This record gives sequence, C-alpha cells and structure tokens, in this order.
Amino acid sequence: MSQLLAIPPLWLQLAFFTAAAFALFMALIPGQADPMRFMNDKLTHALTFIVLCAMADRAFPAVALAWKFSALFVFGVFIEICQKMTGYRKFSVGDIIANAVGMTTYWVITLLI
Repeated sequence: MSQLLAIPPLWLQLAFFTAAAFALFMALIPGQADPMRFMNDKLTHALTFIVLCAMADRAFPAVALAWKFSALFVFGVFIEICQKMTGYRKFSVGDIIANAVGMTTYWVITLLI
C-alpha cells in the first residue's frame, strides 16, 4: 500500500485521463464490437464510475470530492450525448443514473473505510 501512496500525482492524473478516454472509447464503439455486451449495461456503468471516482480521488487529492463528482457527472452526460450522435447508440437517462449510483457507491465506501 505504501508503494501506491508513493506514486507521483502526475502519473495518477495521466492514468485517470487515460481511463476516462478508454471509457469514452468503449462507450462509442458499436454494440456488437463491445466485449462487455454480455454484462448488464447498468452494472457496467456503475462499475466504470466507481473506478473513475477512485482514480480521480487519488489523482486530485486537493480537489473537493463534490467537484470531482460534478465533473464525472458531466462526463457521463457528455458520453450519452456522444452516443446519441453516433446513430448506432442511444442516449439513456438510465445510464446517467447508473453512473451516479456508481459515484455514490464510491462515496459510501470511502465513508465506511
């Protein structure tokens, strides 16, 4: 655990933005090309946003959690807008709610730890 705490913030920030870009890429590929298509879509959204929250929390320790949540929420809405623009994906309020559930789950876990 002490080795994880020694990782420079710049590397954590790079890892976070890489993960966010990967999440955007996975959200925009056609459904039949998605390797996660057999997993429940809402569960995938929630798990993705738990991980993104955890990474953002470590990468930006000086930023309040509320700001990180707000930025990730907007990112989730942006993903849905991009999906609507593809023509082969759809905008889903349910996906946005699943993202928020993932972020809330991360917040609860941090409170319990």
